[in-house]
Amino acid sequence: MSKAYSYIRFSTPEQARGDSLRRQIAHAEHWCSRHGLRIDTSLRDEGVSAHKGAQAEVGSALGNFLDLVKHGQVEVGSYLIVESLDRLSRETILEALPRFTNLLNAGIIIVTLVDEQVYSKESVNKNPYQLFASLAVMARAYEESATKAFRVSQAWGKKKELARTEGKPLTQRCPEWLELRDGKFVERPERVAVVHQIFRETIHGLGRREIVRRLNGAGEPAFRGSNGWHTSSIAKIIQSRAVLGEYQPHSGTHRGRNRKPEGDPIPDFYPRIVDEATFVLAQDAVQGRRQRAAGRKGKTVHLLQNLARCEGCGGAMHIRNHGQPPKGGIYLVCSSHERQSGCDNARRWRLDRLEPALLEALGFVDAQAFATLDDATPAAVEHVAVARAKLKAAETRRKRWSDVLDDPDAADDDEAKARYAAAAAEVKAFRNELKAAEAEAARLAADPGLIARLNDVAALSRQIEDPDKEKRRMLRIRLSELLRDLVECVECRADIGAVMVLKPRLGPQWVEGIVPFAFRRESNGIWSALLEPAANEDVVDTFLGWSAADRDRATA
Repeated sequence: MSKAYSYIRFSTPEQARGDSLRRQIAHAEHWCSRHGLRIDTSLRDEGVSAHKGAQAEVGSALGNFLDLVKHGQVEVGSYLIVESLDRLSRETILEALPRFTNLLNAGIIIVTLVDEQVYSKESVNKNPYQLFASLAVMARAYEESATKAFRVSQAWGKKKELARTEGKPLTQRCPEWLELRDGKFVERPERVAVVHQIFRETIHGLGRREIVRRLNGAGEPAFRGSNGWHTSSIAKIIQSRAVLGEYQPHSGTHRGRNRKPEGDPIPDFYPRIVDEATFVLAQDAVQGRRQRAAGRKGKTVHLLQNLARCEGCGGAMHIRNHGQPPKGGIYLVCSSHERQSGCDNARRWRLDRLEPALLEALGFVDAQAFATLDDATPAAVEHVAVARAKLKAAETRRKRWSDVLDDPDAADDDEAKARYAAAAAEVKAFRNELKAAEAEAARLAADPGLIARLNDVAALSRQIEDPDKEKRRMLRIRLSELLRDLVECVECRADIGAVMVLKPRLGPQWVEGIVPFAFRRESNGIWSALLEPAANEDVVDTFLGWSAADRDRATA
């Protein structure tokens, strides 16, 4: 008994809930029963358009079937049953016909149920007019699909225009934290609270995996699906300017790989649920994590992770757990030395000693001395004003030359065309400059500043031994992110110990009494501090580069 493959396709998921699926299966089964064929109804492309060939792409049901036929894995004489030829393709004739004839040449018999036509290589060769009939069906299918696509495009164009001019919703779809009620977008309070939490925790230094862990651990329902939160969901929310109320119209489709923005974003289209400062801080935090390659957080958050490096080879210092103190402990060790790849820095550093020393040394950083440098906002605001003025002047020039070209007598004026093109290019460049200046001004306005960071470090340092395990973890994550804004690195040196290298502009604040850390200023103005116990004067002198005479003068 020959085998028949029933190919079922419809364009929209909604048709699955209608009669399209049942009708196509029933017709195919009835035809096969009448002709004594075994039927396979697994060949389905549900919600796939055939207008641009998506139904025949690799990975689609039809695409996989065509590939099997091409490699001889479908038996010659098998049947391919379709409701009509438009199920196989709604492309142009020159695109649809080769697919049709290739199947026939491979020995596949094509059956169309609507007109009960049976196409085979033999039948078409005997009766070429049968092919003419198939061409007419293909041409009609393409024309109908093209007309429908044009009408849909026109309708969407009108909807987008109303969205831009009147703020009218295009469809029921909207950001997951909103809903359309009586023609207006309204907030879903419980979901808005989740969005606020995601932004807040991102700013505090938590990565996507950590946020997902916390949301799923708290039993917070995901906005979509039933299997919890995923990192991709967090990324989409953080990156979406819809939280600022913006809507960006698009043209094209993801499937066609031609989706792109259409025009400028529409401001205040949705309710704004996050302010500009919060949005900028979140993007800044994400970018900072990428630049630092922060990576995953394990069960314990170590403050020097991705911050400590071997001074000998410049490589990373890895964390090794050697059991419980006093004999054991968690240590920093040179990765290259452990792998025996050329570094002779065999020294180890106990984290439970190094972390408190780092935090204590930061307490001597003089933030107030740099308070005047901390606020760059006025200069950034001035840059925005200058960029806006340049853009306005360029737009005036473009309008002037546009008016010139509107004059019929100047339609062929090459100089006017060149001047208009130059002005249009300036407008584009100054628009980009203004956008960048506004983003930088927003970032600076949102930045809490150096003093606030140092104060946060001091406050968090006093809380990191909180008895609540989850709170302690959060505090350490936040603290580790703050440290990366203040400390360039911690150099682990085999000769003198661990040295904290501060970010540019930071230096020590001398207070009454003995400072328990040796601070050194390099020729480039960057300060560093020896985090090892300063009881051994020889180690301190080596770090400071002092001679015996220098020591005598310092202690005199």
